[in-house]
Amino acid sequence: MDKKKKREKWLDRFGAGCGILLLIVAILCISAANAPARAGVPDKEVPAEAQTLTGTAAGRNGDITVTVVATEDKLWQIKVTEQSETEGIGSVAVKELPATIFQNNSLKVDAVSGATLSSDGIRNAIVNALENGGIDPANFGAAKVLVEVVAEQVQTHSGVTVIHAADWAEQFPNEYNSWNMTSEESEVEDYLEIYPMLSTLYEPYGFSFCYGSARGHYYDVDDILETTRPHKLAQCWTCKTPDFTNLANELGPEAYLMDFEEVHQKYITDGISCYSCHANNPGVLTVTHTYLIDAVGEDFEKIDAADLACGQCHNEYFFFPETGVTTLPHTSLASMSPDAILAYYNDGSNFPSGEPFTDYTNPRTGVKQIKVQHPELETFLGEGSQHRNTYTCADCHMPAAVAEDGTAYSSHHLISPLDNPDLIENECSKCHADLISEVHETQRKIENRTYSIGYELEHLTELLADAVESGKFSDKKLENIRSLARDAQFYWDFVFVENAEGAHNPALTNYCLDKAEELCNQAINELKALTGKA
Repeated sequence: MDKKKKREKWLDRFGAGCGILLLIVAILCISAANAPARAGVPDKEVPAEAQTLTGTAAGRNGDITVTVVATEDKLWQIKVTEQSETEGIGSVAVKELPATIFQNNSLKVDAVSGATLSSDGIRNAIVNALENGGIDPANFGAAKVLVEVVAEQVQTHSGVTVIHAADWAEQFPNEYNSWNMTSEESEVEDYLEIYPMLSTLYEPYGFSFCYGSARGHYYDVDDILETTRPHKLAQCWTCKTPDFTNLANELGPEAYLMDFEEVHQKYITDGISCYSCHANNPGVLTVTHTYLIDAVGEDFEKIDAADLACGQCHNEYFFFPETGVTTLPHTSLASMSPDAILAYYNDGSNFPSGEPFTDYTNPRTGVKQIKVQHPELETFLGEGSQHRNTYTCADCHMPAAVAEDGTAYSSHHLISPLDNPDLIENECSKCHADLISEVHETQRKIENRTYSIGYELEHLTELLADAVESGKFSDKKLENIRSLARDAQFYWDFVFVENAEGAHNPALTNYCLDKAEELCNQAINELKALTGKA
C-alpha cells in the first residue's frame, strides 16, 4: 500500500475515532445537564437517624422538587431532582444554591443573582421537605411566625357587592363606632418640610412636590382626592377603598387600567372598612386583595389571619409594567426580605422589557430609582423581628375592649400599643420594664440615622448630577455609580416609609440603614475617584 493510501486510511480511522469521542462527550454532557444538582456529604457519612425527605415548591417555570437528607440540626444532603428552570439563568441557581445552603447549613443565604424566583423555589421546596418530615425549618433560619387563625380567601367573580360600614352599624355598633374613631387621627404633617432632602431624592416623582404623613383610615378617600400628585388610572385606588378591591375582584386586571375619576364617580363610597378584612362576612378574617395571596404563595397558612388582614395594605407594592396590576415583589415568606425584594426589582427577566424595574428616573443623574411604599408586613415578618412569633398586628393595634353594657369586642380604632396602658401593664411589662421609653429611644436613634444618611444620599445625588452635567463621563463610566446610588436609596427608603420608625423590627431597620450608608459611601468614593475631586 502506497503512502497516500495509508495516510487516507489513517485519516479515516482518526475521523471515525474523533466522531465516536465527540458522541461520547455529547452523551456525557447531556447526562451531566440532566443529572440532579446535588450537594452534601457522601452517603457513607450520613448518620442512621437522618431522614430522607421530599419537598416541592413553585419556581419560575414550574415546580421544583428536592430531596433532603436531614436531622433536626443538620442538612446532610440536598438534591434538586426535578426542575424546568431557564438554562443559563434559573439553572445556575439549581446548580449553585444547594451547595451554598449545605455549606452554611442555613436557608438564610442570598439568592443567586438574576435568578431570584428560582432561588426562592429551591429554598421553599427545602422548607416543604423539612416540614413533611416534622423538622422545624426555623432550625435552619427559615421564618417562624405565629399562626393562631388561618384566613379565608376572597371568592372572585362571584357577583357580590360591598356591604358598607354604615350598613353594619346597627348589628355591630361597638365595632362601627370604634372604626369611626379613626377620624380623631386627623393631623397631616408635610414631610417635604420635615425632610428637606426628599425633593432631591424623589425628583421628579409626585412625592417630590406633595408628600403628607398618614392619618386615620377614616380619611382614606379624602386623602387620595386632595393630594396634588396626579392620578390617571384606577390602580391608584388600590388599598384606599373596598369598593375598588371588589371591582378588581369582579372584573379582573382590566379594573386597574380604568379611568381614576370614572371609578371614583361610579363606585367609591367608603375608605378602608368592613369588607376590606371580612369580605361580607363579619367576624371572619378574609384576604380580599388577591395580590397578597399571590405574594405569600404556599406560605398563606403559615401567616396569621390578622397579619394578612393588615398586610393587605401595609406592604411594599408596585404596579406591574404594561398590565398596571398591583403586585408585590415576593412570592413567599423567604422572599420578603429587603435583599430579595431588591434582587427581584434588579432582575430584568422579571419584567416584559427585560430591564430592571423603575418607578422614575432622576433627570439630573440618570439614576433609575425604586420608590418603596410602606413595607410594614415585610418588616414585621422579616428576620430580626422580636415579636413575629408571639404577637399579631391585631394584638398590638386592635385591643380588646368592653362596652358600657358589658359586651366584649375588638376595638377597630387602630391605636399604637404605646397608647394602650392595659396592654403595656398586662402583657408588655412581662419583658419590658419601660416599653414607652425603650420604643422612643429606638425611634430616636433610627430617626437620627435616617436624617444623616438621607443627607448623604442628597450629597451623592448632587455630586452625580454635577458629573453628568459636565459631559466629561460616558454612561459606561457612570453605570456602576448609578447602580450603587439606586440600591443605596432603596435600602434607605425601605426604612423611611415604614410607619413604625424602626419599632417593628430594629434589627432589620438598622441592617437596611447600614446597607444604605455603605453603598452611598462606596458610590461617593467611586465618583470622587472618577472626577478627581476630593
